[in-house]
Amino acid sequence: MMPTHSPRFNLEPRMIERYLTNQGWSVSTTKSNLRRIYFPDSIDSLPVEVFLNYEKSSFSRDVELAITTISEFYEKHPTDVVAEIRALAYDIISSRIPDEYVRNETIQLKIASEYIDKMRSLLAVSATTELVGERSFKRTLKEATDYSETCRFGHTFRGSFGFQIESPLGLNNSPDLFDDTAERPFGRTVIERMVRGMLALKKATLADDPGIIIHESSDLSANMCDALVALIEDVGVAKIDMTVRFSPEWNTAFSSRMAEISLEERHVDILKTASKALRVDDPPRPASIVGRVKRLESEGNPADLLQEGAKREIEVSWVNEEDLLIHVKLTLSPESYLDAVDAHKEGKPVMAEGTLVKSGRTWRLDELKQFRVLA
Repeated sequence: MMPTHSPRFNLEPRMIERYLTNQGWSVSTTKSNLRRIYFPDSIDSLPVEVFLNYEKSSFSRDVELAITTISEFYEKHPTDVVAEIRALAYDIISSRIPDEYVRNETIQLKIASEYIDKMRSLLAVSATTELVGERSFKRTLKEATDYSETCRFGHTFRGSFGFQIESPLGLNNSPDLFDDTAERPFGRTVIERMVRGMLALKKATLADDPGIIIHESSDLSANMCDALVALIEDVGVAKIDMTVRFSPEWNTAFSSRMAEISLEERHVDILKTASKALRVDDPPRPASIVGRVKRLESEGNPADLLQEGAKREIEVSWVNEEDLLIHVKLTLSPESYLDAVDAHKEGKPVMAEGTLVKSGRTWRLDELKQFRVLA
């Protein structure tokens, strides 16, 4: 049995009590005000029992001993017991990476960091969609971003390499746990929206019909479509299998408390089509942007940056009038491209004027009138 003295076993005592009482254990209070939780309540056998002190911090010796006792009684690994207990107060999204991307039970750091970043974005735009009820919006709400920041990145689970995201709910303290009229936590409604949307994506892909997302009540917004595309393209894996486990503490509209969904490369085109149809993009407009060069790309000979006919593109990080950071692509002349290379090397900002155009989640500055490096 592995030692339980680890931060991953940091649990509230009342969550342990709820977990055990859900499985038929009994509870009493001792004279010293400890919670005694025991099984079975029989005069024919000695009960298995744990004692919890609600006055102590959640990470205490009581919790360690309780986890050890429970894992031995049910013959489960301590980490599995903790995961089951924690799941009472969270909806859990487990994502599995295909084995071909795994080497010695590890993956590239880029895959891990991109996954966390893009999942956080997906949670935030899903939460904004839930709050505003619109199929397209320009800004992710602060409340939605705050929600995504409260979601926790769980440790990877054993077996094939995977990630775990925990969406917080809290315990249901209603007298009737299955009261359909009880208000459900915001996190539950967000995760349900995500699942319904991805099930609609599966249906639309099988039918080769983006209209299922566009015209039917699929729960996907244009922003959610863009976030799903980013999750596929930027993480850089062919497929991500997801399992969503809904906490039994709260009612769900789904017939099962577990939903299995997947995100694949073949979904990209239909998501982009749906996003374009759902989004009301700003019309092209004159704009002046200032920012640092984020990316340089030339299709010509790298040793000859002045080669005729070769496309030269840069990407500039710009904070727009709404205080949003966006990345704008520009196609430059050979001379301006050389200036951009120098600006990138020296960390200097650049300024450009032209026509700002948005297509899907891509921004471009076309019809350039001016480009220069700022001192």
